[in-house]
Amino acid sequence: MVKQSRILMYAVVGVVSLVGVALAQSDIEADMLKFWGPVPPGGVEAMSPGEIKQANENLKTAVDPMLDMFGFVTGGGLYNTADVHGVLGFDVGVKMTAMMVGTNQKPQLNGLSANLKNGPLGDESVIPVPVLHVGLGLTGNLELIGRYFSFPMGKEGSADGNITLIGVGAKYGLLQTFGLPKIAVLAAYHRLSVPAEFQFDKVNNFSAAIVASYSLPALATIYGGAGIDYSSFTIDFPDPFPDPDAFHKQNFRANVGVKINPIPLLPLFVNVDYNFGAIKGISGGLGISLR
Repeated sequence: MVKQSRILMYAVVGVVSLVGVALAQSDIEADMLKFWGPVPPGGVEAMSPGEIKQANENLKTAVDPMLDMFGFVTGGGLYNTADVHGVLGFDVGVKMTAMMVGTNQKPQLNGLSANLKNGPLGDESVIPVPVLHVGLGLTGNLELIGRYFSFPMGKEGSADGNITLIGVGAKYGLLQTFGLPKIAVLAAYHRLSVPAEFQFDKVNNFSAAIVASYSLPALATIYGGAGIDYSSFTIDFPDPFPDPDAFHKQNFRANVGVKINPIPLLPLFVNVDYNFGAIKGISGGLGISLR
């Protein structure tokens, strides 16, 4: 049951790629309620105001690291250069963002059993998430960004049973002079769609960053950036939760990285960067790019 609880919380933030199991609705509700707190046989009506207040505090505390994770994995891997594609230039590949779970993502929850007291990420150290990433160059130093991830969870063979992440964004080149460091700004919006039986609603993230890079001909591109990830999460649980509630979290992000072309004369690229700030982790990518 502890493993099921952890799997369920991953599903909220799109980390279901790590899990190959479907959960029944009764299990989902039962597991989620455990992070709210123990409910006496008489139900919520039998709980004192202090116990209800503590249970709601536990819920807010448990959701906080999930917002950290959702913001980090969706805002990660958005760029590997400040160089903007030319008209109809493109790149396509797979990005992998791995968040390092720190002590801030393992909070103390009061009144819960030992296996739940550190929240949904209490037993984890690193959480990787893959995303399909596409960039397309337009006129005016503008590049469109698209990102996608989907995993079946719930009703087998039904789109309604998929947890799906869709992201859209844009990168604009501020300085694109040949021979000089490139500078660009970008913004992206991600939405996670979850089947109705999971009782989650409106899982969103907005990321914005300024990026700089410098290319060493035929060798590598060194890049770095800084920005914010703003995530929001609305939950709508059955009793004993009183009402739907919305949670928000904003984190600063900065990173440095390198992109290389491992095979000369082929448009294949590999990149990796280290993310630091409020949350730490590593992002990497593999794909094809035609400037």
